[in-house]
Amino acid sequence: MASNTEEKSKWFYTEFKEDTQAVVLLAHGLNLKPSKMDQLASFFNSKKCDVLRISLGDNPDRWEEKFNNGYDEALEHAQILERPLYFVGYSLGALMGMHFLATHPHHQIKKLSLFAPASHTRLYTRIPSLLFYLFPKSALPSFNLPDYRSREVTTLLEYKKMHELQKEIKENDFYLPTLVIQNPKDELVDSSELTKFASSNSYWSTLEISNRESQLPKKYHHLMIDENSCGQPMWQKILKNLTAHFSL
Repeated sequence: MASNTEEKSKWFYTEFKEDTQAVVLLAHGLNLKPSKMDQLASFFNSKKCDVLRISLGDNPDRWEEKFNNGYDEALEHAQILERPLYFVGYSLGALMGMHFLATHPHHQIKKLSLFAPASHTRLYTRIPSLLFYLFPKSALPSFNLPDYRSREVTTLLEYKKMHELQKEIKENDFYLPTLVIQNPKDELVDSSELTKFASSNSYWSTLEISNRESQLPKKYHHLMIDENSCGQPMWQKILKNLTAHFSL
């Protein structure tokens, strides 16, 4: 069910060619336009980082393949530059990163930041994955804002894959400096469970945010990837914390 207008992965290179500080692998959320992560990519460019913003696509059977390919490409670039490799992911993208770390113990990612990771979602988010067994070719309408979503619907197969990935993550799989950015009012992420999980990892820290100052016509608390979705003051707070976390 691939889209004819599916956005491709894209490199963003910093202007500070002689002083590149790091390489960042950036991953988007479920049924989100990958280009909506470009504001974050530009921020890291301004902090002297090269960024590979990957596109997972809408075929969940290829998510792991595409993530792995993006990791390999970003790591090769980091090794050529002799610079560290960082990871930043939002929602499904964050889950993909966590799953990769859990299943690839010899990875070379040094630090990460997870925006509203879909590792701990509310109970009702499991309903679509269960419906898959009754209606395997069906889809549900996306409630995300039209300007942000890739498609009007999300397939039940995508939800099923998301929950399969969740089951393969264990609390003791993460020993990296990690900044978790979450909104307690998140409609999809179980904030209390995520906080409990983060507190079990001594290298993790949590930043709670609010999008009450967002100028978007609809307040979607799970959406927190740019200035429009967060509001200008909160977005600046997020960027300040990212700067400190990654020592940029």
